[in-house]
Amino acid sequence: MAEKKKHAGHGYKHTHIIHHDDGSHTVHHHHESELPENHKDYAVASLDHVHDGLEDHMGMPNPGEAAADAGDHGVAGPAAQAAGLPVPGAPQASGA
Repeated sequence: MAEKKKHAGHGYKHTHIIHHDDGSHTVHHHHESELPENHKDYAVASLDHVHDGLEDHMGMPNPGEAAADAGDHGVAGPAAQAAGLPVPGAPQASGA
């Protein structure tokens, strides 16, 4: 019998996003092993956090995303801060 192929190397066979009335979300990754300790659940507050969680558990950042997250996004300091973008050397807002 052929060995079962792993799901893209991460082992998760499906992912659910639960939408809550308060606007928050819970992401659940169901692992093919069926062992509860291999499943992942985490809360996210925004779509950006959903993307970050998917990258953390299932893949790699898009080209240039790591640099943008570090502040190399091409938006000037005051405009970047107003938009909630990271600015090198500036204190970052907590609770994100």
